[in-house]
Amino acid sequence: MNFFLTQAIFLGQAAGGSAGNPLSGLIILIPLFGLMYFLLYRPQQQRQKQLQEMLSKLKVGDRVMTSSGALGVISKVSERTVHITLADKVEIEFIRAAVAEVIKSESENPADKTK
Repeated sequence: MNFFLTQAIFLGQAAGGSAGNPLSGLIILIPLFGLMYFLLYRPQQQRQKQLQEMLSKLKVGDRVMTSSGALGVISKVSERTVHITLADKVEIEFIRAAVAEVIKSESENPADKTK
């Protein structure tokens, strides 16, 4: 208990002794915000841009996976929705944003052929 009391007194005296330069905190914060921008915000923007580009290029015949995991082929595309055929005589209408990715066929992806 005595150790903590001594330490508290020492810290109180050290803090009150000198104020320091208030700009030194800003000098540290500016590079920190820059680092956060390049590590967090910018990659998220790039992923969002790629997703929007993929959604705008959807066309009839593309094999897609929805965000719920349903696999199918696009049979009709409109401005806000896509009709996806999941099986014979099973067609569901999804909002474009529900399409998570376009699945490449084996003929379009030469890297898969080498395996």
